[in-house]
Amino acid sequence: MWKSHYLAFKASFTDIFNTRDDDARGRVIQLFCNLMASFYNVFITGIFYTGFLTMYGISITGAGIVTFIPPIASVFSVFSSKILSRFKRRKPILIAAKIYFYSMYILATNIMPQLVTDPDARLMWFVIILFLAYAIYAPFGPGFTVWFYRFYPQDNARRTRYISFLQIFSSIMSTLILLISSVVTDAVSGSPYQTTIILALRYLAFVLVIIEIIVQVRAKEYPTEEGSNPSLKEIFTVPLKYRKFMACMLMQFAWNYIANLNNGLWNYYLLNHMNFSYTLINVMSSLYTVMLISLTSPWQKVLRRYSWMKTFGIAVLWWVPTEVVFFMMTPNRPWIFIPMCLVQHALSVGLNLSYANILYTNLPQENSTSCIAFNTIGCNLFAFLGLITGTAVSGISGDNTMPFLGMQVYSVQFTTLMRAGTMLIMGIILVKFWRAFTRDDEIEEIERDEKTRLELKAKNLNRPKYRLRLPGFKRG
Repeated sequence: MWKSHYLAFKASFTDIFNTRDDDARGRVIQLFCNLMASFYNVFITGIFYTGFLTMYGISITGAGIVTFIPPIASVFSVFSSKILSRFKRRKPILIAAKIYFYSMYILATNIMPQLVTDPDARLMWFVIILFLAYAIYAPFGPGFTVWFYRFYPQDNARRTRYISFLQIFSSIMSTLILLISSVVTDAVSGSPYQTTIILALRYLAFVLVIIEIIVQVRAKEYPTEEGSNPSLKEIFTVPLKYRKFMACMLMQFAWNYIANLNNGLWNYYLLNHMNFSYTLINVMSSLYTVMLISLTSPWQKVLRRYSWMKTFGIAVLWWVPTEVVFFMMTPNRPWIFIPMCLVQHALSVGLNLSYANILYTNLPQENSTSCIAFNTIGCNLFAFLGLITGTAVSGISGDNTMPFLGMQVYSVQFTTLMRAGTMLIMGIILVKFWRAFTRDDEIEEIERDEKTRLELKAKNLNRPKYRLRLPGFKRG
């Protein structure tokens, strides 16, 4: 039995990842890059990033201000088409931009606090360094999406498997690294070695970025299909010609607002207000991998039956109650954390699987750079609005509690109720009007499969029932 499962998995995997042609090799390189990114992002994002800021005296409001920088700087992606169109071969400039970005994001932010001691001055320099990193890199980010989008399988079933493989292997990698590093960090908690270890892990992340880039440059770069010199206004006007693409964009913009209502702030709350350890937080995060491996197949069946968008809507609706319960998690009720994390992990499998293809669902082959730049600007703008809202709400009481319904709560907890309300509206819209976001050929395929399923069900219901007769048995 296990052998047959292994052979089926191997056949499915090698059908997508192999070296028989340039596209398949590109997917292999994409898988490797995803694994490397999953490795080094553990040390420079999430709970470790929050810990990095905290150890230099950055408050919850300061942590919120730092998270403003990426969406603010993303406005410079408006120049993406104008800049990239000047390069016949984009690969060298894209790689140079990536090296610059991580040099600023990791090396400069590691060195700066050693030279600046005042917490307020450190916060100012964090803002300056991160703004320069993101602002200069922003016009080149869409170029990577266009470059590697050419390797995506066109067949819907193979594309689903491709995205699933990327997510599963990346999650396994990040989980292993997360568990090992969090145990080590907690082991030296409160000692001078904790700061040294966090900094060392960030330097290791930069080495891994360089390794990733060395492999990434081996992917084939296809010539672009766009005009030679598109105007800046095309970024805002060209996407309007594609109705369903715009519908998907509006959905993504709304989701980026919702998702960022407590982005970064929630990790600060868990680490500093709930006083959870790195190990506990990261162990719970790592259990997502278990859910991903266990539930990918069932969620794929839901996706095949209901479409990418409706599946996302279903997952969003089921997510709503978990946000309400998380609002009630206080230092007196720490037990809420584990069961709610498990429920959210189960839903995240379907959420992440369906969301991963939303940009590409109706992305036109022509003018793709302009459309992706439009997506980048819009998503970051609404992420910024979400961050502003969340930071303003969390700043009401800051690091102090306030009474509410017989509980002592931090104002950051209200962001979970805000997420619940907005997710409820989004989920209803996506489930009810999923066709408005879905390609016509996918709608036809889903309706055809649903018709076949109902016919088979009706046929089985109308089939005559035969009573089992045992030999030698006679009615009384």
